[in-house]
Amino acid sequence: ERTVTKLAETSPASFMLQVINPDGAVFLLLSGGGASVVVADEVYSAGHGEKLADYGEYSGNPTAEETYIYAGAVIRLLLASSAPRKVLFIGGAVANFTNIEKTFDGIIRVIDEYADQLQQQNVKIFVRRGGPHQEAGLANMRRTLEKYNLLGKVYDQTTPIGDAVATALKEIES
Repeated sequence: ERTVTKLAETSPASFMLQVINPDGAVFLLLSGGGASVVVADEVYSAGHGEKLADYGEYSGNPTAEETYIYAGAVIRLLLASSAPRKVLFIGGAVANFTNIEKTFDGIIRVIDEYADQLQQQNVKIFVRRGGPHQEAGLANMRRTLEKYNLLGKVYDQTTPIGDAVATALKEIES
């Protein structure tokens, strides 16, 4: 939380992170305040509120470096959790001006760094996003997750957020 607070103080973009359950199973890396509320509500409505590890968002077209810092904080929380099954949900609604490819480049850098640990913990990553440069960003994300055998599913904006969340939650139920 301190890392993200410091980041928020120095960036024109918006960042917020609140740890809810450090040993949770559902970790969120979300873009946009509206999407963060919807996704958290979907997790709670599905009966998994006690497994929700964090709540937060990045928005306002952050740089790849800023997104890298933010994503690193979330992934380090995920790796520290003692939950036996974990998922990371990377998502958001359809961005107006946030460059999906650029922000995903920052997230991919973190995944590259922590891939071995994510694999060891059998983490599955689910992605749902739309907006400028989504085709390239989603394709890059899919390639990265396949490369490390971390792929849950990758969706564009044609899949409702609730459907994507429901699929991710099945991973911690099985």
